[in-house]
Amino acid sequence: MTTGIYAFFYLYIFSSIILYFVSGALLIAMIVQIRLREKYSVFAVKFLIDLVTASCLLAMAFLDKSADNTQCGIVQVISASVPLVQCLLLMCEVIDWSLAAFSPIYFHQSSLICRILPFLIGALFSVIIMACLVIIDLDTEGECVESSNTAILTAYDMTLILALACAIALGVLLKKQLNSAFFRPVVFHFVATTLLLITPIIVIVIIRYVHLTKSHVACDIANLLVFVHSVAHSSYFVYNHEDVRQGLKATFCQFRVLTAIRQNSCVS
Repeated sequence: MTTGIYAFFYLYIFSSIILYFVSGALLIAMIVQIRLREKYSVFAVKFLIDLVTASCLLAMAFLDKSADNTQCGIVQVISASVPLVQCLLLMCEVIDWSLAAFSPIYFHQSSLICRILPFLIGALFSVIIMACLVIIDLDTEGECVESSNTAILTAYDMTLILALACAIALGVLLKKQLNSAFFRPVVFHFVATTLLLITPIIVIVIIRYVHLTKSHVACDIANLLVFVHSVAHSSYFVYNHEDVRQGLKATFCQFRVLTAIRQNSCVS
């Protein structure tokens, strides 16, 4: 195992642990705190998807990345799925924000099912795309053939299209909400999407189209930037909502109290 592979191994381990901790803590708070569950139930979907992303990053750390397996196979299937799933999630969130900006009456009066519907559709598309990639990979019987490479490249193309669509929609929201409380959050997501999603995906697509070597290194870097985007998104969500911070504190206080009670009962 080369030094570069060792470096990515530890980076993937570190990233997955951090993402598990951040997303798990927020998801637990959403489940435990009734007020948060009622107000931010849509965000619970994000934290679930982030946990799936963390699992993919952890898998990437332990999969075989020798020279024979970096260009195709399950390594590339998972690697291509990480940014794709996150971009689908971002697209669903942008749809939700757009409804809040352009149709606030519908947004506030719509049922939870209606608001979650885009996320469910996005999850369905993710499952279908990942299943297709896996099927194509299995059909190649471990050989890196043209169909496998084309499928992976198509997945990155779709990811780039989704990310660009999100950036355009966020730009429209910026114009719409220029003088409102939405300005800072939308600016944050626009900058994060451009720097952490669009830029690395463009690099990957260019590298793959011109058939440059070491494309797997660019994919690894893109996956780690997706991790940064996900954690930054969750962190800004906590920073921007006082009730979420209070809910997190209350949740962990409850756990500490329960732990103390159990310890005292065991001692008794």
